[in-house]
Amino acid sequence: MKEVIIALVSSSITIVITSFFGYHFRLKQEVRNESVKYKTDILKNVYTPILKLLVSAIIPGEGYDGITKETLFEIEDIVKSNYELVDSHLHSLIWAIKKEIRQQHYEQSANLFDQDKKLFIHVESNFNFYRKQVGLPFDKAKIKKLLS
Repeated sequence: MKEVIIALVSSSITIVITSFFGYHFRLKQEVRNESVKYKTDILKNVYTPILKLLVSAIIPGEGYDGITKETLFEIEDIVKSNYELVDSHLHSLIWAIKKEIRQQHYEQSANLFDQDKKLFIHVESNFNFYRKQVGLPFDKAKIKKLLS
């Protein structure tokens, strides 16, 4: 009878411990999966479309000289439609360029903006950072710019 009680108690303890660890690891996995999904959404909905616009402004043989105000408005549309996914630094870069456009009298400004490449470097760095986070191929040299 004593052996039966010991067997029941030990199996009950084993069940409780196994359930606790199973729940704990399942919860961590769900959090990790949600994080990857969130990062994938940021990559797919924010940085990929913006980088496509910025790369289209690169002139072969000359490089990136900046963007026009029209390109900035396209970027701003992407940011507005994905506001909850955009980081504050990207917002501040866009606002700084909009301020620069206003200072140059909106209708008359046919100049290129972001000639210091701050927006381009930020987008390219974050693009590669999120690619790394979700397990896609990335350029390690571009991420170092983000961390420095």
